Amino acid sequence: MLQFRDLSFSRRQYTSHLKIDNFAFESVENCNYLGSILNADNKMNTQIAERIAKGNRAYYANAKLIKTKFLNKNTKMKTYKMMVGPVVMYSSETWT
Repeated sequence: MLQFRDLSFSRRQYTSHLKIDNFAFESVENCNYLGSILNADNKMNTQIAERIAKGNRAYYANAKLIKTKFLNKNTKMKTYKMMVGPVVMYSSETWT
């Protein structure tokens, strides 16, 4: 049986699950879609915190490269902007 998740954006709590033929739909509070966290309250706090955490992971994954003495400051800044910045700013246009 195939299962799909339905994120309900209303304040009502449905106790029954929707079933159509072999497809079952269930209501969930949070859903991860394309790396973005969608929730029933439509608040961005959890998504922003997750993006900051992923940015920290990206920074520390490249920390050895960023902290090396063999590269000049401009190269380090370009590396940071290419490797860490996009991770943090992904889907930031929806954070309003």
